[in-house]
Amino acid sequence: MRKDVKFETKHGRYITSEKTRRLLDDIGGAGTVHEYCTRFYARFLADAHLKAFSFLDDGAVAHADRLATFLVQEMGGDVPVPSPAFATAHHKARHCTKRHPFVRGRPFSQKDSRVWMRLHFWAARECGLARHRVFWKWYISFIQHHIAVYEKTSAAYAKEDALWSADTTAIDAYLHNGNIMVDLP
Repeated sequence: MRKDVKFETKHGRYITSEKTRRLLDDIGGAGTVHEYCTRFYARFLADAHLKAFSFLDDGAVAHADRLATFLVQEMGGDVPVPSPAFATAHHKARHCTKRHPFVRGRPFSQKDSRVWMRLHFWAARECGLARHRVFWKWYISFIQHHIAVYEKTSAAYAKEDALWSADTTAIDAYLHNGNIMVDLP
């Protein structure tokens, strides 16, 4: 695809369209989405900050299955079963016993959301999706819209965090520091 796919909402809710269905096909379909979701969750589960939200110990592939199903469904692709209820999963993540008791149960913070976005964009970039200009532009808007549901101030950082995923110096620093993003307060 060469023409931009507009990120569309109606009454604040995301709208799937024929263009998003074609965009999904253009990036390689559900298999590509599953690949970058698996990479993302491998990084998520190794991240010093985010692993505290992991209430299920079923591994990166199982986590990726759930997120990929949601993403494919959101783009208008066919999925064998509807995506799981993320509100329940996110509630469990916020109340996970791995979180420090002082913050357990609290809503996701800006740092939580930004670390999530950076790792997510990094995984998608590793799968070559940043080279697909139309998808990348649409996907940043998609993530920006959805991250705001969990922490509204984080949406303003989506483009910056997508750029972080291309910064090899930042990624090397992250890895060198034991999978900790020291630049985020």
